Amino acid sequence: MLAITIVLTEGYSDWEIGLLAGTGRAFYGADIRFVAPGGGPVNALSGLKLAALDPFVAPEDGVVVVCGGPAFESDSPPEVEDRLKQAHDNGCVIAGICGGTLALARAGLLNDVAHTSNGADYLQAAKNYSGGVNYRDQPQAVRDGRIITAPAPAPASFALEVLYAAGLERDAAGVIMTMLSQEHRPMRS
Repeated sequence: MLAITIVLTEGYSDWEIGLLAGTGRAFYGADIRFVAPGGGPVNALSGLKLAALDPFVAPEDGVVVVCGGPAFESDSPPEVEDRLKQAHDNGCVIAGICGGTLALARAGLLNDVAHTSNGADYLQAAKNYSGGVNYRDQPQAVRDGRIITAPAPAPASFALEVLYAAGLERDAAGVIMTMLSQEHRPMRS
């Protein structure tokens, strides 16, 4: 499988990548790497503190995942657009969930591909975004070529698409969805 580089920002929404990172590494042996835009420590919204992350540089191959969080919704979001474009130009798959989709939109990566996010209006204010006609209003992740997007409440389908893009066979990656769906089956009395 290809390496999966997960970009975390201050206040990142850890639940959005928890399933991907946990099942990816534990069940499938994925090479999961965590980075921050400028390197250094970051804190999750849950309070989890991560120290000494490497700075985000555009990898030569693999999958780059941008985790959501309020940093991307701020007036001065982390500047990762050029590195995302470079990674995409290098042949990487680029994935964003929740606020991470704003970074993809600002990089111009959503203009010509089917994509989703937290709502059609959510991306409209993103500089360089003109892909509204390609927006898909759906609760699951969307993959179009080398771009994967997902709304905040879709960490399972997002994990599935990212792992599949990293080289895991679809049937093997689908075990995630089957495993998680068991919780929602009616209980027998």
